[in-house]
Amino acid sequence: MELKEQLFGIIKSLEGFTPEIFLSAAFILLIIAELILYKFHSKNISQFWLYGLTLAILALSFHQVTEQFYNTSDGFLFHEMLFLDAKAIFFKCLVSMAAIILLAHSWVLKKSFPGEFFPILTGILIGLYLMTMSVNLIMIYLSIEIVSIGSYIFTAINRDKTGSEGGLKYIIFGAASSAIMLYGMSLLYGITGTLSIVSPDFSRNLAQVDNITFLVAATLTLSGFLFKLSATPFHIWTPDVYESAPTPIVAFFSIAPKAASFLIAMRFLEALPAKFQLLMAVIALATITIGNFSALWQQNAKRMLAYSTIAHSGFMLIGLVTLSELGIKSIVFYMVTYLFANFAAFLLLDIADASTGNNGNLKIFRGLGLKNPFYGILLVIVMISLTGLPPTAGFFAKLNIFSALWESYQTSQNQILLWLFIFGLFNTVVSLFFYLKIPFVLFFKKGEVSENNPFKITFEQQFLAIILVLPILLLFFKADLLMNLIALL
Repeated sequence: MELKEQLFGIIKSLEGFTPEIFLSAAFILLIIAELILYKFHSKNISQFWLYGLTLAILALSFHQVTEQFYNTSDGFLFHEMLFLDAKAIFFKCLVSMAAIILLAHSWVLKKSFPGEFFPILTGILIGLYLMTMSVNLIMIYLSIEIVSIGSYIFTAINRDKTGSEGGLKYIIFGAASSAIMLYGMSLLYGITGTLSIVSPDFSRNLAQVDNITFLVAATLTLSGFLFKLSATPFHIWTPDVYESAPTPIVAFFSIAPKAASFLIAMRFLEALPAKFQLLMAVIALATITIGNFSALWQQNAKRMLAYSTIAHSGFMLIGLVTLSELGIKSIVFYMVTYLFANFAAFLLLDIADASTGNNGNLKIFRGLGLKNPFYGILLVIVMISLTGLPPTAGFFAKLNIFSALWESYQTSQNQILLWLFIFGLFNTVVSLFFYLKIPFVLFFKKGEVSENNPFKITFEQQFLAIILVLPILLLFFKADLLMNLIALL
């Protein structure tokens, strides 16, 4: 390819790269704004302007992404390094919403972060955008590392002992998984002769290699995705990081990197032969089981929700195991409902934590349902949705996953899928015991909140909680609204 053609291809690619260019400029702007504001104004005024500026940037970025959904056709960017399609745009919208909710959560709880929090959030969002479009092994690695580096800093953003310890653990596990993934990618390149996972040569050459070589290369490469998904055996970091990081950031971690990683995993597994299905089924089952049974014994709400996110990753992995279009659509539906439910759970936990000061212990919920029935009802709805019971969107999310799995079993008659179906249902029953522990404590345990230490919830906190809980109910009665949109992907 001549230099002129290469330059023309790059310039043409910029048309589909507008949100990323905008965020890159915003990243620089926020760094400059932080330096100027903190030099000439007080911390409170600086925080106010940085919150407002970052929120405006994220809102504009979200608008640009939604414009792409209607005005951009599928196509490769930058010589097949990236692929922009409806799935990539949809997942960009998801991670943008997660970033906006993170800011809103932090604002209503009056969280005060260092000035670098705001440009780092923008940088992470750039990495997440790139992850949703990456179809080249090098680009996949670079985009995951952009997100990872920002996440390490986020964990220790408060610069306290607990956060620093959690951040160090995160870095160690993250560096190890990245090294393993990079080695796996080098093996895949040696086997296939191409870095593009959507190239016909990639799938064809993988299908011809012997089983052991294929499994080693694919499994090592998949380790990086599994780390971001908190899937077994790369889940060990999750409880410690979730317990030590600020709650709004934890809520963001539980959604945004997972969403982008699932899209990469979808594209990657589409290129792999069907013989990889058995290993993925084992990973999914182990992830669900370890997540649920570990959550049973937790007395700290953040650690319990951390193990809960591990289990939910396992349920979404079931959608990948099915190797079907229905399975992929069920993952997307699950991810959307999980976004609202998990952000609501962490918000309501943070509200109780701020009022009682018990630092995440489950006893903070004692009697709060009687003290503030509105708060109690919201939290019960969220827990029911995370369990997967009606009348919440979580019911349809799990129903879609199991329907896709059963349909895949009926088609293939693969016994591993049947066992995955049975143990998946069993694990759903197990999750009842720790999710419904919180509603029980809310209404049937005597609380520590008294007239001298009242439970306070502001109008802004109530409003944000309602905004997050309403879709959980709406998508139960009007699930077709989301399913019709997913059908366009």
